Amino acid sequence: MNKVFKEIRSILTIIAVIFIFRSSILNWYVIPTGSLMPTLKVGDHVVVNKLSYGIMLPLMQTRIFSWDQPKRGDIVVFEGPETEKKITLIKRVVGVGGDRVKFTNGILTVNGILAKQELQADRSILERLGGNENPDNLNLYIESGFSKYPHFILKKKWGGITDSQTQTWVVPEGKLLLVGDNRDNSEDGRFWGFVDEKNIYGRAFAISYSTYDKPGSFLPEFRNDRWFKEITN
Repeated sequence: MNKVFKEIRSILTIIAVIFIFRSSILNWYVIPTGSLMPTLKVGDHVVVNKLSYGIMLPLMQTRIFSWDQPKRGDIVVFEGPETEKKITLIKRVVGVGGDRVKFTNGILTVNGILAKQELQADRSILERLGGNENPDNLNLYIESGFSKYPHFILKKKWGGITDSQTQTWVVPEGKLLLVGDNRDNSEDGRFWGFVDEKNIYGRAFAISYSTYDKPGSFLPEFRNDRWFKEITN
């Protein structure tokens, strides 16, 4: 009987360590939608560093000590606002406390600095996107100028909301403006406002592996080119 109890105790200890590890150090998140395409595709399994900005209580999403803040360009996992029913979301930081952010006809301006958007002729990254996107109706750009790393964004060739949209925000201290890279197909801070820094769980920094629901196939297909890929743009 003592041997059985020891085995059970060992199993429970392993489970507890895994929960503590995931809640305080590293966690993973499966990309369910195309809001961050093409940087993150539907089916990417991303690794989230929960120590990027501080220490969180084990088994709780509460930060007890902070040593850094999210920066423009970071891809962060966070607790969604009330309008999103407190679900876990992932977006890119485009504005931090004190920033003046403006979108005009799909062009981003931060503190008076106009972001560069360079149209890309090589569209190979649009292969096997997943989701419901039609690649033929998408323009691929590299956006740069407001953050450390240039990154890809998508905009529709026709029928996109960014074509005629003009919005301006001043981000309050302690808040963030978060948007998707798929600018015409992302429910984000442009619609539901700012997110409190304390609701940020961590920063996504790598893709561990990626799967793709191939039409007509019962089993998902692996995207072999996206295994152990660092997220830098």
